[in-house]
Amino acid sequence: MREILSLLASAGVSPQLCNHKLRVSDCPAMCGLPAVPGDDGGSEGMLVPEALLGLDPELFIPARGDSMAGAGFADGDLLRVRLSPSARDGDIVVALVDGAATVKVLFSDVEQRRWLVPCNERYDAILLTPDSNVRILGTVVGVEKRVVRASSADCLKAIRRTVARREEPSRPTSAKADAAIAAVAPEVSNGRQWYAVYRALADLDCTPEGCFREFADRVARLVPTHPHLPVAKELGRLAVQSFRKRVALWDASDAPVSGQRFAEYRRLAHLCASLLD
Repeated sequence: MREILSLLASAGVSPQLCNHKLRVSDCPAMCGLPAVPGDDGGSEGMLVPEALLGLDPELFIPARGDSMAGAGFADGDLLRVRLSPSARDGDIVVALVDGAATVKVLFSDVEQRRWLVPCNERYDAILLTPDSNVRILGTVVGVEKRVVRASSADCLKAIRRTVARREEPSRPTSAKADAAIAAVAPEVSNGRQWYAVYRALADLDCTPEGCFREFADRVARLVPTHPHLPVAKELGRLAVQSFRKRVALWDASDAPVSGQRFAEYRRLAHLCASLLD
């Protein structure tokens, strides 16, 4: 035990021994609709660090229902309740409403009306009026999870996200994309062929999809003396049929150009892509 405490302390954790026994109530507090409490024999107990205890007495009360799911309380959790009739605005309290126990947030609205508010939109808040038969039993100061388990679905989602991030290619830098444009420029023999360069860059998220004006301006900035600068409108006319897709999906039988012209567009696109690897 000393070794474990030492290791935790060296890791920046302040460990505390559970050396004080708190009673566990046999009567659940409903995190749902209020329920009438039964006999409280207090047959169980749970050890907690004495340093966590305040001046007011405390006990554990089992939670029931799902009205406080938004606060992280699940059915079966043990709520550590500090027994005191005083509570501040925003505290999560255990209250008796017409003799029925419930767990809710004590909250005052802009009109200074007091409410017992659930943390689940399926349930209505309870307005406290001067005629309300309400008694605050205590404030929830902690929660002990009966079953500490993560959702299998959430774990699978996290794994898929990690695998996808590792497998997806990293996007080339803007400087590398600019260098590729300048390197391919001497191979471009007419303004429409710049579409192949645009498509290769778009496939790697190096230029916005469909922003032909932005791409044409970029080329003009990088190679202003090129004899065949791109025209945005002409590039847009080529974004049809298989040319609308990634270069890997271009099909000679379904492209806006054919024969040797198609082969030249694909060559320029592959050349640009190779410079971005």
